[in-house]
Amino acid sequence: YAGKVSKFEGKPLYPECPELALEVDEFVDFVCELFPPLGASFKIADQVEKEAFRAKLVSEGGDIHKWLSYLDTLIGKSKSGFAVGDYITIADIALFCFVLPLKSGWLDGMPTTCLDSFKNLAAHKAKLSAIPEIKAYYSEPITPLYKAFQ
Repeated sequence: YAGKVSKFEGKPLYPECPELALEVDEFVDFVCELFPPLGASFKIADQVEKEAFRAKLVSEGGDIHKWLSYLDTLIGKSKSGFAVGDYITIADIALFCFVLPLKSGWLDGMPTTCLDSFKNLAAHKAKLSAIPEIKAYYSEPITPLYKAFQ
């Protein structure tokens, strides 16, 4: 709902065009696929086991690594550098806000280098981080998590 009523630079964050809206929905769904495997790690009581489990998730062949590879390929097909279409949508915001914390260091056992091999995701992060409003918001880290967004 918020994407439908919110605009950035005069354009809706959720496209009015049905085909683009479908692409946004699909992209957001793919981003959300990262969370069930990660959520399982919060049930692990043993710290060493939890950290090993998380490291495996983002290692080549791991469940999260597979989705990151897919998202990296999708974003790499974009001519604009945005997830869908030629302007920022909630698909970009989902990707930016939900993927970058993986490398922030706030999750025990999640290597801060876990996104390093995904060059298209890095380019997307750089594109969004350069938007003046986003850059200003994250310019003064309130928490170490903010550094992942700079």
